[in-house]
Amino acid sequence: MKALGAVLVLILVLSSSRAESDRQEYIVTLKRGQQISAINNAHKTRTVRKIPRTSIYLVQDDGDGRENGTLNDLQKDPAIESVEKNGRVKLRSDRQALPINGLTSAMASLLDGQSLTNFYGTTVLKSYIDQPALTLARVTAVRDISTGAGARVAYIDTGVDPYHPALRPWLEPGVDLLSDGTGSELEGLSSAMASLLDSAMASLLDGRFFFLLDSAMASLLDSGRGPVFPPDFGHGCLVAGVIHVIAPNARIIPIKAFDLYGNTTMFRVIEGVYRAKDLDADVLNMSFSASQYSVTLRKAIADASAAGVAVVASVGNDGLNVNHIYPASYPGVIGVAATDLNDRLAGFSNYGKSVSMVAPGTYIVSTVPGGKYAAAWGTSFSTPIISGALAVLAATRGHGQADSSLVLNTADDIDKLNPGFEKQLGRGRINLRRALKEKN
Repeated sequence: MKALGAVLVLILVLSSSRAESDRQEYIVTLKRGQQISAINNAHKTRTVRKIPRTSIYLVQDDGDGRENGTLNDLQKDPAIESVEKNGRVKLRSDRQALPINGLTSAMASLLDGQSLTNFYGTTVLKSYIDQPALTLARVTAVRDISTGAGARVAYIDTGVDPYHPALRPWLEPGVDLLSDGTGSELEGLSSAMASLLDSAMASLLDGRFFFLLDSAMASLLDSGRGPVFPPDFGHGCLVAGVIHVIAPNARIIPIKAFDLYGNTTMFRVIEGVYRAKDLDADVLNMSFSASQYSVTLRKAIADASAAGVAVVASVGNDGLNVNHIYPASYPGVIGVAATDLNDRLAGFSNYGKSVSMVAPGTYIVSTVPGGKYAAAWGTSFSTPIISGALAVLAATRGHGQADSSLVLNTADDIDKLNPGFEKQLGRGRINLRRALKEKN
């Protein structure tokens, strides 16, 4: 890598969400035997979408401005099991607690040299498979026991780079809930942005992107003539890369529900959960969090869990004591916080009753679009460490047998290293070696 003096750090701040329509949308679950057409006729609504093999519908009002009245009327309808507004969900919090000073040299040391090696039939960056976080989580110690072969891990996110050399052999056909496309993160990028991927090494700090560029590209961007990436471009590819490095022989199922600006709706998240179940996932990763409670999402997760899907979710990156955050706080979900490489709570990570366990979430090397690699920070990237670990365990037990209790019961207690946060970090830090030993 070139000297840091020749590097530009470009900061892109998350943009605010924009409404897709002036008409209010509602998530309606019908009771058995009821018809959505009758609901629409009675309440002047129309069907926008239905989740396959469920009685869950997305309906839209007529835009008459009486949305609270419509909601009340729907709630009183005896044919309806449940109804709620279709709220907005952000991939990550807008809050930014981490300083950037001093991080560039650490990123450079992780990504420098570009030494390549073979990793289960593909050529990858050596620092990707030998990174400190994997040693701390006791991942490298178990690769001769289980690599996740036969397990299936779905994740709801921004999609993936389907052509990334490290990921391509292990990807299942993607699900795109935005446009019924392929689930690729490359869809919609301008040619200028695509060309930038060929010249940039990207690094992510939660909430902001850092692109390390050569001097020529830096001059172009300084002039205001260069392209600007959407703020959450690459997030899904990073998550997929973490899953893969933990469980290199597991199949990965990308479910694209968020756009590249980190926006989606509650209905899309709910549909993503049911799609994961229908696609026979053993594990479902959700590297996002929200404050709003959804009775329909809780039911979707319960249905997935009953079908043998282990569900894992981020607790968020606000640096706060959080007792209720979703989907991490729903029953049966493993809520994951982030620690640093010294087993101390990461400064950005939430903590509290919402946390089931923790995993390393700093200096995580993973894949990004364009066949490249990046260093990442955030609970978004500690969460797939747990998902990958569950896939490794599921491979030793059979399909539908990912054992959430096993990773929880074998975690390392790190309370003594975190004064002031005792009993706020769940069961402790993942220890995959101990989990496999306990299983055997």
